[in-house]
Amino acid sequence: MAACVGIIAEYNPFHNGHLHQLARAKELSDCAHAIVAMSGSFTQRGEPACADKFTRARWALENGADLVVELPTLFSMAGAERFARGGVALLGASGIAEALSFGAEDADIGTLRALASLTALEGGALKQRLAAHLAAGKSFPAARAAALADAHGGEEIRSALLSPNNILAFEYIKAIDMLYPGMRPVPVRRQGAAHDADAPAGGFASASSLRAALGRSDAEFLGAFAPKNVSEDCARLLASGDIPCTADALSDAFLYALRRLPSRELAKLPDVAEGLENAIYREARAQTRYEGVLAAIKSKRYTLARLRRILSCALLGITKEKLRANPAPRYIRVLGARKDSLGLLSRLAGSASLPIVTCKADYDGLGDEARAMLDLDLFAAEVLAMAAPKPRAVDYEFARPLTIV
Repeated sequence: MAACVGIIAEYNPFHNGHLHQLARAKELSDCAHAIVAMSGSFTQRGEPACADKFTRARWALENGADLVVELPTLFSMAGAERFARGGVALLGASGIAEALSFGAEDADIGTLRALASLTALEGGALKQRLAAHLAAGKSFPAARAAALADAHGGEEIRSALLSPNNILAFEYIKAIDMLYPGMRPVPVRRQGAAHDADAPAGGFASASSLRAALGRSDAEFLGAFAPKNVSEDCARLLASGDIPCTADALSDAFLYALRRLPSRELAKLPDVAEGLENAIYREARAQTRYEGVLAAIKSKRYTLARLRRILSCALLGITKEKLRANPAPRYIRVLGARKDSLGLLSRLAGSASLPIVTCKADYDGLGDEARAMLDLDLFAAEVLAMAAPKPRAVDYEFARPLTIV
């Protein structure tokens, strides 16, 4: 039976770096197949995905993925720890992912394990250092990196702990050790442009630079740094006004969602603390655009990604209590598969420890809590339809056939 490696991704959009990682993941893990747990309609940055999940799943399947399942919104739009834990829990529950591959600036598993163990330490002295750096106005990631560097040896550790892909790598390793210790971590060194870099490097461009290219309809840039089928599809979708989906297109919806909540309800949103709800309440009324609210509440203490997630949680109705009540995914929603890998679906059905959802009948068979989690994914997709340059009518998701390429 052919082995299968798992990958947790957003493909926002799919580009040549993802193509490289998929190939290397199979090679380094010695697995013939790859199952991808992909974010649905909203991403870890707290923004709408640039294109709908079925389009992005198809891009992945056409370029090396064998099976794509959806990472539920309660995990896809979360900080690194919850994002990683949700993805590992989902792939582990599939029963077919024997390894997890992920990108990292440092691809040595020994180094990554050592650094991951540092991030798991919670001693009193470390907490005091962390509190001091937070009080100085640092964001949590920067404060944690500085506290660990103070305790364990300087700038090299601080730099490694602040590398974006390393941050997720540490969380993946911690989640594997906690949930599925038999799953093999398989790091792949990130190639070319750094995370969020504006300029390409080494033949690769970052996803953020490709989203910027979508925003300016730069087909030439897309053609240079994304697979041909993806860039051609993007050109078609740009011409039809279906992409890119953006938070700015939802500006009025964001303001409505924020203005309808009193401060005491804003305080119930994930990551809101230390009176931030009062600033959000004030600026949601003082500003007339989504970006204006973000700019007005931004500070050194709160990263932009964290603030975007807070505003998107208000839009989608996600609260701290909803996150506490759902510590792990409750189903495996299949988005698509390769025709020559359909045997994986049969293996999934026979080995998964969570319900498999491919159609309306599967949805109807879910328990109340699982159905509520999936209802949020369906609603997020309906909101995403409003975020396109040419807002589109909403198609009922279960009316469309499973994506097979």
